[in-house]
Amino acid sequence: MRLPRAADVVVLTAAVWLPLTGTASAADLDCADFPNQAAAQVVLDADPADPNSLDSNGNRVACEAYGYTAVATTAGQVAVQPTGGVAAGDGSSAGRAPDEGGSPLSYVAGGLAFAAAGGAALAARRASRA
Repeated sequence: MRLPRAADVVVLTAAVWLPLTGTASAADLDCADFPNQAAAQVVLDADPADPNSLDSNGNRVACEAYGYTAVATTAGQVAVQPTGGVAAGDGSSAGRAPDEGGSPLSYVAGGLAFAAAGGAALAARRASRA
């Protein structure tokens, strides 16, 4: 009878754990994710394998057919001066190039914590039966 219960724990753990493993590779970027073509080009130049399919025709120019809105400039200067504060972001990794992502250490630490919690629950269950 112990083997089926252990198998239940393994299946339950896998059912919860496996959907979480895809979050590390969920940073698929499209042309709409970039404010301009130059930002998309930086990501393409950083990874010439082009995992995000930013270069549809293979000429090494990212998002050339995407309709970015042009900003009028005068002699290298912005035509409209911004007012107010500068948006500094929320500290997340959204919009970063794939090679600038966070360390996988956080995923490993989370997995270890999850496994430890499961082990503690199993140990508590066994102790309550003794």
